[in-house]
Amino acid sequence: MYIHRQLEKEVFPLLGRKEAIAIIGPRQAGKTTFLGYLKEMLEGESKKVKFITFENKADLDLFNQSIEDFKEIAIQYDCFIIDEFQYATDGGQKLKYLYDTTKVKFIISGSSSLELTFQTGRYMVGRLMEFILPPFSFREFLSYKNPELFNLLEGKKITDIVEFDHQKTLGKEIQRRLLTLFEEYAVYGGYPAVALTENKEEKYKVLESIANKYLLKDIQGVLRLKATDDLWRLEKFLAGQIGNMVKYEELSRASGLTFKELKEHLNILEKTYIISLITPFFRNKRTELTKNPKVYFFDLGIRNFALNDLRRLTDRNDSGAMAENYIYNVLERNFYPADIKYWRTKSKAEVDFILEKEQALLPFEVKYSSKKIIGKSLYSFINKFNPPNAVIFTKDLVSEEKIGNTTLKFIPLFYF
Repeated sequence: MYIHRQLEKEVFPLLGRKEAIAIIGPRQAGKTTFLGYLKEMLEGESKKVKFITFENKADLDLFNQSIEDFKEIAIQYDCFIIDEFQYATDGGQKLKYLYDTTKVKFIISGSSSLELTFQTGRYMVGRLMEFILPPFSFREFLSYKNPELFNLLEGKKITDIVEFDHQKTLGKEIQRRLLTLFEEYAVYGGYPAVALTENKEEKYKVLESIANKYLLKDIQGVLRLKATDDLWRLEKFLAGQIGNMVKYEELSRASGLTFKELKEHLNILEKTYIISLITPFFRNKRTELTKNPKVYFFDLGIRNFALNDLRRLTDRNDSGAMAENYIYNVLERNFYPADIKYWRTKSKAEVDFILEKEQALLPFEVKYSSKKIIGKSLYSFINKFNPPNAVIFTKDLVSEEKIGNTTLKFIPLFYF
């Protein structure tokens, strides 16, 4: 069963263009399935399409050892799809040659932006359009789990966070059901193999397999690390720090890594889609912090597995941090490639997320509560920067009010 991905809306209009397309993202996020669907769509338009994977040694050897022979095969097709492109040797240089000397549309995929983007992108400047395919979003998860609720959300056409209309919201019972499914999603995450598994014990086993077999071992193989013990120890420590500022000295002590090794390992975890680091927003260096990043996980299921804690949100004390992590991923999907920041002053006033859009600042707070909570920090930010809009993501509260010239919206986080 194919679950339609939100990325389709971005990629489909570009299939008729000459530029190559790169689909990147973590292992097991559904890239191969997505590429297979692209193949079906193109063949439905009478295009001749070839699909190969560089996990197949024969195909990889042909590309690596004889690019001219590979080209002779490629020119027989309108579109050539290559899965797991990161295994190629000098892949970017060879892809540039194929792009420049044929009329073939190339679509590639890979699971490490360290390998794929750096090694390929530097040769393919102006020739390659890159897209990230993450694990299922909540709405994609919902389309499988409860198509009726998914259709209700889609029917409301609620897609723009800033333009959210509180009069278009659904009834309380529907929101209660959405919240129940959101809390399942927040615990187990959006990896397709996990989301499509019903039994909780099986979900755990699938998460274990993804974490151990695909993520860390893939990092070890692709980046040729001698061991992943340090990465795993660092990942487990970071799992308990989501939404908090990263303190390098503390991380160095906890992981047993030198400062240089720590920075390298954080970069690996980030570029292989396990964690995300966001830096502070500042206009005044003297009053606002300008150094320490905050950490979030690309997928909450992997984060919770690292903690060995798959309890329900109602039974745990980190539900607020998990909600904040979820909203970071929502903002990343909705506003990519915009740079998401956080704001914190030396007097410890803090706003979870800041986005600069069309020269206006947009503050976002996350309050996983049914009550109307407006913290002093958000008031402080609004008074200081006078943004046109501000958003507080809530558990299930819907409301709207004005603070000076700022429209403040309270939006249940499961709408996105």
